[in-house]
Amino acid sequence: MPKKELVLETFSKISNVYDHMNDIMTLGMHRDWKNLLIKETFKFYKGSGVLDIGSGTGDLVFLINKKYPEVKKIVALDINDNMLQKLEQKIIKNNIKNIEIIKSFAEDLPFENSSFGAVVSSYTVRNLEDIESSFKEIYRVIKEPGVFGFLELSEPKILKAPFWFYMDKVLPFFGKKIGCKEQYEYLGKSLRAFLTPEKIALLLKSVGFKKVYIAKVCAGVSTIYIAVK
Repeated sequence: MPKKELVLETFSKISNVYDHMNDIMTLGMHRDWKNLLIKETFKFYKGSGVLDIGSGTGDLVFLINKKYPEVKKIVALDINDNMLQKLEQKIIKNNIKNIEIIKSFAEDLPFENSSFGAVVSSYTVRNLEDIESSFKEIYRVIKEPGVFGFLELSEPKILKAPFWFYMDKVLPFFGKKIGCKEQYEYLGKSLRAFLTPEKIALLLKSVGFKKVYIAKVCAGVSTIYIAVK
C-alpha cells in the first residue's frame, strides 16, 4: 500500500480516540512539548500568517490562537477528512474566526510563494511520503525572514531497550483494546524508517534554510527542529 494511503487509513481509524490516546501515551507531556515548540518557533517569527501542516485535531493552531493573538490568519492543513471534521467542530464550538481549514498534501501546497511568516507541524514529517519535496514546498511558502518549526518522534540516546519495548509492545497492546492494534504498531515502524535528527537537519539546509536548530525533549524521545529562512 502506498504510504499516503497507509497514513490516511491509519489516522482515519484512530481519529475518534486520537486526542485521548495522545494524552495516555505521553502522560500528557505532549502538550508541554508542543508548547515548547511554539515558544521556540515564535522567537524567529516576524509577522504574517501561520500554516500548520498535518494539523489533525488542531493542538498547534489552538495554541497559537491563544498565545499569539496578533496572528490574524492561521491555516490548518491536513488530508484526513475525519481529523478535519473533529477540528472544524472544535473551531465552531469555541467560536474562533481566524483559523482556516485546507485539505491538501504537504508535497503540493496550494499557496503562493512567501505566503506565511511561519510554518509549524507536530508528529507529521515522519508520515510524509516525500520529505524532501515537502521541505522544498514549505521553504517556498515561507517569507524571508521566516521560520519552520516542527516536533517529531526520535530514538533516545539512553534507555533504548525500554523505549522500543514501549513502542513495539505496550502501545499496540493498548491499541488492540480499542480495535486499533495495527494503527499503533505503525508508530514504531514509521520511526524506524525515519531519518535521524542529523540527517533531517542536513536535508533542511539542502533545500535552502540558513540555520537549523535541534533540541531533544524528554531524554530524546521527541525532537524539536527550528529551521530559519
